[in-house]
Amino acid sequence: MLDHENLWAALDKVAERHQLTPSGLARRAGLDPTSFNPSKRFAADGRPRWPSTESLAKVLEVTQMTFVDFAGILQDKTEITGTYFRSFPAYLCTSDELREVDLEDLSGFQLDKFCDSFIFPSSQSEKFFALEVSSNSFEPYYREGQILIVSPESSLRRNDHVLIATKTGDLHCGPLQRQTNERIEFRRHNPDDTPRVVQVADLVWTARVLWVSQ
Repeated sequence: MLDHENLWAALDKVAERHQLTPSGLARRAGLDPTSFNPSKRFAADGRPRWPSTESLAKVLEVTQMTFVDFAGILQDKTEITGTYFRSFPAYLCTSDELREVDLEDLSGFQLDKFCDSFIFPSSQSEKFFALEVSSNSFEPYYREGQILIVSPESSLRRNDHVLIATKTGDLHCGPLQRQTNERIEFRRHNPDDTPRVVQVADLVWTARVLWVSQ
């Protein structure tokens, strides 16, 4: 049964599984940080307040969950269809070291240096690596010290945050606006600015950002 208490409890579980507070989850979804606070769950006269369908949709999008996944949490299932929250080994390197990594051949990694373990949502068959941001070159999207879980195998969709490496050795990241056979366009932080355009012929690899530490 879908009721007020269970729905808010499910959102709290989603936040916990992503190692976030309710405020952190709201912020990641692009909402007001106080949207999911306990104080916002009831009106001043005691009437229950429900999260909007728009806010739920944004949470599902940023956590890469389906409604079926969320329904599983509502039913208090420990295992969610298609997605698992558990510890996975991942190749860890800094953004400076990443310039020297061939993502097409992960066997070239020095495992004793790069291998680490992280907890985040992913299918068991998915290959990925962890990137520690070691400079301010990824701002305003990511700050120095954050860990990004990135997959070079995931298909890219509009608004996905994407990391690319060019043949000149540059790394770029940002939200994908448009992709064709010839070029990739990235939306700027200021939506009024002209999109960043990179020619596909100039790319070494592309990877989708799956998860970001706080």
